[in-house]
Amino acid sequence: MPGFTLTAQRLTPNAAKKCVVVFAEKGGKLTEAAQVVDEALGGFVKSTLKSSRYQGGMGEITRLTVGGGAIRSVVVVGVGKLSTATATWWHIGLGLGKTLDGLGVKEATIALGELEANTAACALKMVEGLHMAMYRFDQFKTELKEHQQPRFETVSVLTSTRSAREIEEQWPATQKLLAGNDTTRTAVNLPPNLANPQFMAEEAKKLEKLGVKVEIFDEKQLKKMGCNLILAVGGSAAEADQPRLITLHYQGAGKDAPTYAIVGKGIMFDTGGYNVKPGNSMRGMKFDMAGAAAVLGTMQALAARKAKVNVVGTMACAMNMIGTNPFVMDSIYKAYNGTTVEIGHTDAEGRLVLADAVAYTIEKFKPDALVDLATLTGACMVALGAKYAGLFTTKDALGNALKKAGADVGELLWELPSDDDYQSKSEVADICNDSAGGWGGASVGATFIKKFVGKTPWAHLDIAGTANAEKITGGNKYLKGGTGFGQRLLVTWLESLQVETAATPARKRRGRPAKAATGEAATSTGKRGRGRPRKAA
Repeated sequence: MPGFTLTAQRLTPNAAKKCVVVFAEKGGKLTEAAQVVDEALGGFVKSTLKSSRYQGGMGEITRLTVGGGAIRSVVVVGVGKLSTATATWWHIGLGLGKTLDGLGVKEATIALGELEANTAACALKMVEGLHMAMYRFDQFKTELKEHQQPRFETVSVLTSTRSAREIEEQWPATQKLLAGNDTTRTAVNLPPNLANPQFMAEEAKKLEKLGVKVEIFDEKQLKKMGCNLILAVGGSAAEADQPRLITLHYQGAGKDAPTYAIVGKGIMFDTGGYNVKPGNSMRGMKFDMAGAAAVLGTMQALAARKAKVNVVGTMACAMNMIGTNPFVMDSIYKAYNGTTVEIGHTDAEGRLVLADAVAYTIEKFKPDALVDLATLTGACMVALGAKYAGLFTTKDALGNALKKAGADVGELLWELPSDDDYQSKSEVADICNDSAGGWGGASVGATFIKKFVGKTPWAHLDIAGTANAEKITGGNKYLKGGTGFGQRLLVTWLESLQVETAATPARKRRGRPAKAATGEAATSTGKRGRGRPRKAA
């Protein structure tokens, strides 16, 4: 994983060293901070850009070789119309990280200066992007040459003294967020012969040292509990790959404070079952557990950052295989909550494991709101490509809060319907898991899950197009493999709920959800630090 050191200090001409990053607005106009660096170089950057085709468009990057002196090279990053939106700076960081990694530099100085607002927040989002673009999954490559090895070690952000101190004070929390993101992405990227349901259970157990209570239910316990849908999907797997239902309970607020639940689909590999996938469609099905991986990474980050919020994370993990325990069309199973389900398609398995997991989580923990996320349908990919994940919700305020959190971190959501008209009907059972021939497939899948939610405020995120950096419309060109989509979004949303809880602990109410569950919590306004910045550890 990328493990660079970050420092921040006051912007001066002498602070810029070696590889220096500056920013240019539309038309190639250097920002004020870039002009400070350029003055130290005798106007070299401005004159060079003027004689080139460089226009400073968003994400347009060029490298200038300077020669001798403290500054060896300058990387000019286009920002178009300078923005103070944190998601914009995350995208800037992604492009910059890809460039610096490609150049093989060991350290870089970023001349950011002071923005009109959110300087520290924008700087840290940029560094998040830097880190995520430099993430590598190459642990199984045995022939990496020296020039292919990661080299980046240090980044220094040049800004005002006040913002520099804020950046360094908040960097440890950002590191913990990114560590959870790395956990999510690595779990998604691992091959299915290593990352099976038991692997997810073992990864969850590691969070106990952070104060997370972990419960793991194996196939025998699932049978006693009546989680027959999870068992149906995963029962044909090998003995070592039998399904697991895993709950992670983090209590960062008081016992009477609201509890929120996040539930992730963890199909560790999906053959499609007896509705077997074509060969090309089966490739990459190790990514079908990205929802559970996002839950794992979210819980890690919340616990490490000591978030003042109560959260239950549930991972429904199974391998959808063909074997001696048949899971076939026309079968009928009774779900955890007693609903009978006719199997109309064995490749519509994600909604089945989520149904049991959602029903169990609601009965056991009685959350004030529940969000599930899953690589659920190819139909959502057809509708939205890879720029947006699908959002389905029973509460507008909850949906709006999730959309805001996603916009803040660059993980966008687009709302789609989950009306009961999309419910797959059955002539012989309460409900069918059929995909309705593909028509409105994303809504059909979401509406199936909604059947098991009851009155609990609920949202479903279909991350099929966003969880894996595939070459489809709207895809992120700076990331490879698992993107970690949903982990930073969920952390941002859940931590936005902790302010009201910390200020005025509310007694748990029945029936009506706590206001914080719908995204109406107050916004934190922390005091700015003063004096000289401290060096990061």
